[in-house]
Amino acid sequence: MKCETRRAFLALCSPKTRLLHDPVFNPDMVCGHPNPAGLGDAGRFSQMGSWGQSSVLFPLLETYRTADKCGKAPYGGAEYGIPQTPEADAVCRKITALHQGYGAVICPSGLSAIATTLDAFSPKAVLIPDNVYGPMLRFLNRRRIKQIRYPAGASADEFRSVLLKARSLYTQCADLLVYIEAPGSGTFEIPDLDGIIAIAQNARLRTVMDNTWASHVRFQPLEHGIDIVVQATTKYEGGYGDTPSGVVIARRPQDLQSIADELRATGNGAVAPTTCLRLYHRIDSTEERLNQHADTAQRLIGWFLKQPFVTDILSPTLETSPYHERFQRYFGKANGLFSAVFRPDLPAKRVETFVDALNLFWVAESWGGHLSLVLPVHANREVTPLPDGYILRFHAGLEDCQDLLRDLNQAAACLLK
Repeated sequence: MKCETRRAFLALCSPKTRLLHDPVFNPDMVCGHPNPAGLGDAGRFSQMGSWGQSSVLFPLLETYRTADKCGKAPYGGAEYGIPQTPEADAVCRKITALHQGYGAVICPSGLSAIATTLDAFSPKAVLIPDNVYGPMLRFLNRRRIKQIRYPAGASADEFRSVLLKARSLYTQCADLLVYIEAPGSGTFEIPDLDGIIAIAQNARLRTVMDNTWASHVRFQPLEHGIDIVVQATTKYEGGYGDTPSGVVIARRPQDLQSIADELRATGNGAVAPTTCLRLYHRIDSTEERLNQHADTAQRLIGWFLKQPFVTDILSPTLETSPYHERFQRYFGKANGLFSAVFRPDLPAKRVETFVDALNLFWVAESWGGHLSLVLPVHANREVTPLPDGYILRFHAGLEDCQDLLRDLNQAAACLLK
């Protein structure tokens, strides 16, 4: 029934929206994959095609021994297997230049980029914001790495207070790592980035920042003194949901070497050459797509602000946000994400009726792709309270905004019945 409702809704949409949704109006037909036809094909990297073979050939035994010792083939890429193929190397060079870093590696996902970085330095404890990406918490628990949380949207003084307590327990610099994510997952608070970075530098602690929200387009963490950047390039760099990958960019050669050694030791750097091909070419259009996501998101936010069933919109782009000044200072422009807080007196089933009535906003994790998405926010907080009411996170895709607004209006009618 839902498939037929969605198909009928699409028939009234603009050609732009139909182009994106026609292949996936029935998820059963495509195993739930949003991009079954290879939308946004990046073309071939070179006339030689893909380099994704597991064996790398060497003319002499001595050539092989040299490559095996350093993990790199003389032709570029790894000495064995598909990690850091020439396609991957090309992506890493491009990403490195955009961030003005020393070098980068590519991983199979954003979470893999985070995990590889933490495994490379093996801290005993990590200072994390209270709004950090949820799967990272699962990873820290799995590795039995102590979580020391500081408030979402922390001031420099709030962070310093938490750090002083942490240093009383972990006296060696290598035991502690400072992790930043901004704006934070689901609720988008922004901490005092420059203040936290300065405090960490004075304490001689390594800093890592998840910069996925901003991409290289909106923020340059290395220029602000961050040591290592991680980004899920599945999002805005890839743009169409078919480039599962993450990158790690380092400011210093010794940090890059530690991360590269970790990738080689674990084999976690195997990213398909076809993924790297798409990513390499799509990076060039990141800003154009990101601007469209942001413009559409602001129009959707305007719609939500007028609805009687919404009590708040969580987005630092709004002048009413307590993080708006930091947003302007660090990022300047938005992306496609925001969250809507529904009235606390509304039963969860009524809010979920609204979600299930939507035709163009798919229920799905991740974001940054061509399709609009919606997902409940179930944050795991310890020191920062959440707003009262059901919270839904929205990602504004590349559809015609008028179609998205029409979809929201018909779903709102179901909620208000």
